Amino acid sequence: MKQAGTTKKGRLGRKLLGALLAISISTILIGSAFFRPSFEGGLRLVPRFPFEAWLRDLPSNLWWVGLFALFSASMAPLRGWRWGFTLPRPSPPYADRYHAVALGLLGNNVIPGKLGEGLRALAMTRFSRNRGREIPFAQSLGTILVCKLLDLVALLILVAASPNGPFFGTNVFGGGFVGAAIAIPALTFGLLAVGRWAPRLADTLHRNDRAPRLQLLLRELAVGVAASGSPKRLALALLATLVAISSVAMGYTTALWGVGVDVDPFAGVILLAAVTLGQSPPGVPAGLGMYYLSSSWAARLLGATGEQAATIAVLTHLTTVLSHLGVGTASVVIRRIRLRDFLPRRGESRLPA
Repeated sequence: MKQAGTTKKGRLGRKLLGALLAISISTILIGSAFFRPSFEGGLRLVPRFPFEAWLRDLPSNLWWVGLFALFSASMAPLRGWRWGFTLPRPSPPYADRYHAVALGLLGNNVIPGKLGEGLRALAMTRFSRNRGREIPFAQSLGTILVCKLLDLVALLILVAASPNGPFFGTNVFGGGFVGAAIAIPALTFGLLAVGRWAPRLADTLHRNDRAPRLQLLLRELAVGVAASGSPKRLALALLATLVAISSVAMGYTTALWGVGVDVDPFAGVILLAAVTLGQSPPGVPAGLGMYYLSSSWAARLLGATGEQAATIAVLTHLTTVLSHLGVGTASVVIRRIRLRDFLPRRGESRLPA
């Protein structure tokens, strides 16, 4: 009994330590938008701008915040449209795809670790089942992995085409471009490996009569990865992804114009790329801090002053969170979703008969 109590206390202590570490890291990263280190006369933090004057000027930015909210909220309908090209044929109704994406956006803001894509896959499974069709969770998740790869490819294309990208202008994002260029073949190889080897691994487990649930997961994941099927559907999915990402990037361009930065219409994609790559790994314990660090850093590289960069970081983050919570909450109300709708039902088999 004492050993069990000691073990629980140890786990609780590790969780508290992890939470404190995450909070500390986030605080430091958020502070990078407002302070910079100075080594004159010893290490100290120097404000990037007069804070009180900056705070008084914040309400003057509300006109462009509304426009940014529209661009941010457009992520749900556009990604719902794009998802139709990667889901198994016949594609589920657009309404189901839209609401599943909206719930995923909601989950990214209320579930620790930004695991909203798992909620999105689960929502599609439930919605399809209600219509008498079975799209297993792992299969739905596989189609989302393809969408994530397309997001990275489209972002790379738009960054490369930007006047501030690696082939033109000031090349402010060259390092990130190289990193993304390396990541895309790696992710592509990973998805191909899932499609090719996951069923074989499932067969091996079946022959050894081991892990039946894992067998099912591997088979359905492979089906989801391969669901887009033809190169034509993939090309259409990539085109839809370019439209979706361009819309969100235009919101960041609007933010740059709104605070007074003279940039070209494609500059927003640099900000979006910095934010996306900074927050892309799931489970990042300092996601909020990474947003402030990456967005303010990219804005300064694009010519924003410290004050303008901090304004962009604060208002775009707040608006993104509120707009995603808004579309997600609306879907919860419209579809009358309850928490128990996403829990295993009594008597429901997790495996096929």
